[in-house]
Amino acid sequence: MGCTVNTTTLALFFILVCLFTRANATPAHKAALDQHYDRFLTPSLNHCTTCHRPSPLKEPQSLSEFPHNAFGDRLKRAAAELSQAGKPKALAARLILVGTEDSDGDGTANQAEILLGHNPGDPLDKPNHQELASASRRESEFRQFLSSYRWRPFESITQPKIPATAPHPVDAFLSRARSEQKLSVQKTAPKLILLRRLYQDLIGLNPTPSEQQAFLDDSSIDAYEKVVDRLLADPRHGERWGRHWMDVWRYSDWAGWADGNQVRDSKPHIWRWRDWIIESLNQDKGYHRMLAEMLAGDEIAPLDSNTLRATGFLVRNYKMLSREQWMEDTVKHTFQAFLGVTVGCAKCHDHMTDPISQLDYYRVRSIFDPHHVRTDALPGQADPAKDGLVRAYDLNTNRVTYVLKRGDERHPETNRVAEPGVPAALTGSTSLAPREGRFHTSDLPLPSEAAKPHHRESVRRDLLTAAAAATLQKRKALEAAKPTANPGRLQGLELEVLLEQSRQAALSDLLALERFEEKNGRNSGLWESLARQTVASQRQSALLEAQWDQRRKLDSVSEAKTKFEAANPLDAKTSNTLATARKNLEEAEKQLLAAKREMEKPLSTEFKPRAAETFPASSSGRRLRLAEWIADPKNPLTARVAVNHVWLRHFGRGLAPNPANFGRLGGTPDHPELFDWLAAEFVAREWSLKWLHRLLVTSETYRLNSTPDEPNLAIDPDNRFYWRMMPRRLEAEAVRDSLLHASGSIQQTMGGPEIDHQLGLKSTRRSVYLRIAPEKEVEFLKLFDGPSVTECYERRPSIMPQQALALGNSSMAIEQARLLATRLSREHRGDESFVQQAYARILGRPPGPEELRLCREFLDRPPQTQAGNPARPRENLVLVLFNHHEAVTVR
Repeated sequence: MGCTVNTTTLALFFILVCLFTRANATPAHKAALDQHYDRFLTPSLNHCTTCHRPSPLKEPQSLSEFPHNAFGDRLKRAAAELSQAGKPKALAARLILVGTEDSDGDGTANQAEILLGHNPGDPLDKPNHQELASASRRESEFRQFLSSYRWRPFESITQPKIPATAPHPVDAFLSRARSEQKLSVQKTAPKLILLRRLYQDLIGLNPTPSEQQAFLDDSSIDAYEKVVDRLLADPRHGERWGRHWMDVWRYSDWAGWADGNQVRDSKPHIWRWRDWIIESLNQDKGYHRMLAEMLAGDEIAPLDSNTLRATGFLVRNYKMLSREQWMEDTVKHTFQAFLGVTVGCAKCHDHMTDPISQLDYYRVRSIFDPHHVRTDALPGQADPAKDGLVRAYDLNTNRVTYVLKRGDERHPETNRVAEPGVPAALTGSTSLAPREGRFHTSDLPLPSEAAKPHHRESVRRDLLTAAAAATLQKRKALEAAKPTANPGRLQGLELEVLLEQSRQAALSDLLALERFEEKNGRNSGLWESLARQTVASQRQSALLEAQWDQRRKLDSVSEAKTKFEAANPLDAKTSNTLATARKNLEEAEKQLLAAKREMEKPLSTEFKPRAAETFPASSSGRRLRLAEWIADPKNPLTARVAVNHVWLRHFGRGLAPNPANFGRLGGTPDHPELFDWLAAEFVAREWSLKWLHRLLVTSETYRLNSTPDEPNLAIDPDNRFYWRMMPRRLEAEAVRDSLLHASGSIQQTMGGPEIDHQLGLKSTRRSVYLRIAPEKEVEFLKLFDGPSVTECYERRPSIMPQQALALGNSSMAIEQARLLATRLSREHRGDESFVQQAYARILGRPPGPEELRLCREFLDRPPQTQAGNPARPRENLVLVLFNHHEAVTVR
C-alpha cells in the first residue's frame, strides 16, 4: 500500500523525528510531531509503520527495520541520506515548520496546514471558512488528545447546575453538551418499549404479558423506579451481567480430551468461577473487591473455598503446553480487563505509543511468575478429579524474572532482573504507588491447612465417609454371599479379599492424613495405632489373597484331572493341561506358606503410605499488592474502565471508544467531565455496580425513544450526544434465552457444571451455562456473534442470512414455536387473542392494526400443504415472529 498524499514530505518528517530524538528516549516520549503523525495522518503512511517503525537511528544498520516494500525503500533512502549528512542546519530548520508559527506568512499556522493535509510551509491559496473551521476543530482535538487526561487522577469536577428540565446528573452533563451543539432530544419511549428495554438490559429476558399489563396499570410516580429495583434484585440479573463480565474477563471452560487427562487451555471445574461471578453480582459485592479476589483470592482468604473460586480468572489463562504463553496472556489481559492498557507489545520492545517500557512489562510479569494452579478437594467429594476446586496459588515465591531479549524465552538477559512492579507512568499519586514502578513485597505466611489441604477437617471426614461406605458395601455383599456359597466355589473367599483390601485402603488414607509431627518432634500416638492397624491389614490381605489363589488353582487341578481321566490317556493336550495346573498349584502353595510365616512376625510401623500432596507454606504477596494498587480509589484508570463497560452495554457505545485501550491509540473519550464524574461517584459509592446500573437506567437519556430525527442526524449522525437511544441487536445468549422464555420452557435452575455445547439446541437451561471453549461452542450462538474465548472486550454485531435461517429452521426454533403455539392455542382459541398474546410474549408489545389484519389473514388462508394439520398455521406464525427484527433488537 503506497502513500496517497505528500509521501516524500511525510516520510522525511517521520525520519527526522527518529533521528533527532535523544538516544535514550523511548518511542512513547517522542515529540508532538511524531504523536501528531501517528494519530492524525496514519492513513497517509504505510500501515506497517503504525506499530513497527524504526527505533531512533544510531547507525545505518537499523534501516533494515523498515517495511520491505516501495514505501519502505523510500524511507530507507531518506534515512540514509540524513544519517550520512549528520545534522545540517537546513534539515534541522525544517523541524521548526511543525510549530504554531506561520513560516510562509499565508495566515495559516504550520500545524493547521498539516491538519488540512498540506505540507507545512507551502503557501495556501486563501483557505475557505470551512477549511479553517476544520483545522481549528482538529487542532482542538489534537491538544486534547496530547493531554492524555485519562492517565491523570480524577479531576475535581463540579456537577453543572441542574436545570428544571434535567433533574438527573447524567442528563445535566449531556443537556449542556446538546445545547452547545443545538440538538433537541427525542421524547420518552412508549412504556412497553421502555419496559422491554429495561428487562433485556437487566435480566436478558422479555417481560411476560402479565408484567407488561401491571406496568401499564401502575400510574404511580415511581412505577418505573420500582421495576428497576425489582429487576436489580432478581437473581437473573447476575446471569445477564455475569455473561457481560465473562466476556471482559475471557471466561472459557476447559478445553481438552473427554477423559480430562489432556487439558490444553483452562482447567476442569472452572465453572465454579462462573458461578462466583454470578453470585457476586447478585450480592452487589464491590467491583474493587471482586477484582481483588480474582487476582489474589488465595492470599486474601486462603481457606475460604467460596473466595478461592474467584482465582479462576488466573486459572483461565492456563496453558498446559506453554507456560510462556500462559504468562503472556495473564499479563496482557489483566491490564486490559482492569486498566484498559495494552502492554503486550512491550514484551519484545518498548511500547510504541504509550509510556510503557520493556522493563515495565517484565516487572508486571514478575508479579505473576510465582503462581501456578491446582485442584483441591471440596466438602462432600473425596476425589478432586471428579469434582474439585480449581484455584491459583504461588508455587515458587523466590522465582526470578529476567527480561527476555526481543521477547524470546530462549534468550533471557540474566543481567536484567525485573523486580515486581508496574509501569511508572501509571502510578500517579495513589497512596499505594510503587516507588519508580517497583513494589516492595514480602512473603505471606499461610495457614497450615492451605499448604496441606489433606489436613482439612472436611477432607478427613469425607475420606473416612467414603472408605466406610465402600467397606460397608463389600461387607453386605460378603454377608449375602456366605449362606449360598458352595464349598467348591470361591465367591465367599473372594469377597473377603475385597473387603480386606478396602479396609487397608481406608487405613492407608487415614494414616496419610495423620502423618504429622507433634510439638515434641515425635509421631503422634494415633499415627502409631493407625500404622500398626495398616500393617496388620496388609498382612491379612496378603494371606487372604494367597488362600484365594491356592483354592482357585486347586480347583483348576481337580478340573484338569477329571478331564484327563475321562479322555484318551494318549491325548497330549489334556496331559499338558494337567501338568500346568499342578505346577501353578505348587507356586500358590509356596506363596500361601510365605504369607502364613509373615503373619507370625512381630508388627513394625515401618510403613510408607501413599504420599499426600503438600504445597508451599507461604505466598509471595505480589498479586495481593497488585490488586490493592489497581483497586486504590485514586488509581486513574480502574473505575473509568468499569464505568465504560457498563455504559457501553446500556447505551450501545462507550464513553471511551475502545473499552480495552485507554492509551494513545484508544481515541479520545466523549464527554470527559461526565466520564470522570461517574467514575469518581462510582468509587464513592463503594464501587457498587447495582448503584451504577440504577443511576444510568433511571436517567432521561436512557429512556429516550430510538426514532431518528433528520435535523439531529445532520448535526450528530453517530449520536455522540445521546439525543436518542440507539437501537441495539440482542446478544446471542439473549436471542436464545428469549426463545425459551417465550415458550415457557426455560429452566430457572442456577449454577452447576457446564452443559455440553452439543446440547445447545436441546437444553432449556440459560445460555450462560452452556460450554464455551476453543472448538467447543454452540453453533447457534456463533451465528449471532457469540463471544470469542480468545478476546471479547466488545462484541461487534452482524446481520447475516444464516441468522434468519437459524430462527426459522433450527430444531430449537421449531420446537419452541410448537410449544408456544400449543400453549397459546390452549389458552386463547380466537385468532385475534392468539396474535395479541404471541406479540406480547415475543416482541413485548401488542400488534398494530395493520399487523393484526395481516396475521389474521395469514391464519385464515393457510397454504394447501398445511390443510391436514390445523396447528401448523399458528406454529408458522410464531416462527415468523421469531424472525421479526424487533425480536432480536432492543429499541
